[in-house]
Amino acid sequence: MFSWLKKVIGAGLHDQIIEKGAVIVDVRSKNEFSSGHLAGAVNIPLEQIGMLATKLISYPQVVVYCRSGNRSAHAKRILNENGISHVIDAGSLSSVQLLAGATGLIKEELIKEDFGLSKKSTPAVKDQNVLKVLIPTDFSVQAEYSFIMVRKLEENMSLDIHFLHVMDMPETVTLDGNGDIATCGEIDISYVKDQKKIIERKLNNLKTLYGDHVKVHMILGKVTDSIIKFAESENFDLIVMGTKGSWGLKEKLTSSQAQIISRKAKVPLLSLMCDRSDLIIKDILYVHDFKEAETLHLPLMNKFAGCFDAVYHQLYIAPENQETTESEILSKMDIYAINHNLSKHLNHIVYAAGVEDGVNKFLARQDIDMIFIGTHGQGGLFYNSGAESLVKHLFKPIISFHLN
Repeated sequence: MFSWLKKVIGAGLHDQIIEKGAVIVDVRSKNEFSSGHLAGAVNIPLEQIGMLATKLISYPQVVVYCRSGNRSAHAKRILNENGISHVIDAGSLSSVQLLAGATGLIKEELIKEDFGLSKKSTPAVKDQNVLKVLIPTDFSVQAEYSFIMVRKLEENMSLDIHFLHVMDMPETVTLDGNGDIATCGEIDISYVKDQKKIIERKLNNLKTLYGDHVKVHMILGKVTDSIIKFAESENFDLIVMGTKGSWGLKEKLTSSQAQIISRKAKVPLLSLMCDRSDLIIKDILYVHDFKEAETLHLPLMNKFAGCFDAVYHQLYIAPENQETTESEILSKMDIYAINHNLSKHLNHIVYAAGVEDGVNKFLARQDIDMIFIGTHGQGGLFYNSGAESLVKHLFKPIISFHLN
């Protein structure tokens, strides 16, 4: 029994116990929490845990969990940084159930709460205009998260789903329309052919796993450039990518593939960091400079408005210590909502030092399920892009799109 528990819960957690008087915190969104949570748990979304850390410091122990363990690990770091050391990262929802049952302090059960939410968000009318979606895959768990996210969209949208794997090869290695490989001789052609067979087998496994309706592709080249070129040349409407995010020194030294694609691709990118199996899309945040509202047309936003019966939170981030004519901005936000058929919308103005700071301030007081944000495509070493920063740091699903 002990070895089985260690295997299922994970190394480092099997010898933990939930102490008497502990508080168990579910750090998923409020809508995910309502879809099913551990009995006795309280809900503090990850984006609000730093602000509410002082409310947890008096407990003898804080146990955090989420859907897959990504957000809970980040929550533990935030709590530790706020001076709370007595934190257990219980990982996934299934792991915390096992831990709770093993300690015998609370019932090992899930409860659901009815907040007027169904497991599937109900579409106003399912749009029959098909959205062509590309999922770049390296067969990692992040690619699996991407497909889970796409399936959540498919509950309300008609989708044409494609997987793409890029074999990272120099330009001297080519693949023609018949699937034949040629090299200049510097790379062993038999090695490339063997790798191609392995990739083809993995792609066919995706069709077995996800269904024959998905389409699979393999191309050769540099990964990010090839993804962008393929998405644009094949007229995809949306790229969906899982990402590990980046913080600290890693953030300064490298850019993630999702970050680069957000910067360079003309096709909108939906990026996410974790398993969103429980996601219910009821609140969507749109971050924009609404002074330009009358000039910007977003077909993807229009499609979401027609397919998801959600509240659209329009956010304008005003510079700190700068006088802002709020009535004028709010008026333009209303006009924008009308022009984009956002029947249920709320307007918000936040004063902040920048885009990321403004979004974090908003999320500290209002939980949402997805974010739309534009980018001018000028991120990198010498230019700070708010959209790219969110792609690197935020666990919410983010749809970034080019403004120009």
